[in-house]
Amino acid sequence: MCGNDAMLMNRDPASDSIKSSPNYILCTEMVEWNLMERGVLKMSNIKHNKVGDAWDGNYPENYKRQVDIEYFADFEMKQNGKWVPYVADDI
Repeated sequence: MCGNDAMLMNRDPASDSIKSSPNYILCTEMVEWNLMERGVLKMSNIKHNKVGDAWDGNYPENYKRQVDIEYFADFEMKQNGKWVPYVADDI
C-alpha cells in the first residue's frame, strides 16, 4: 500500500473521518494526559484533626500513635483547560 491507501486504514469506515478513529482518539487522550491537560488531579483546602475534635483553623504539630485522625480535602480535575470538581466514591 502506498499514498492514500495507508491513511485510509486509520479511518472509521462508518464516518470516513480520521478524528473518529479509535487510534486517533486514544493518541489524542494520551498526549493530553502526558502534557497534563487531561485527567490531572489537584488537592486543595486540606484539613486534618483528631477524630472528635472540632476544626479550629490550626493544625496540630503532631499526633500520637494509635490516635484516629480525620483528613479532609477537595479534589479537582483538569478538563478542557479548566479545573472542575472531581467526583468519586473510591478515594
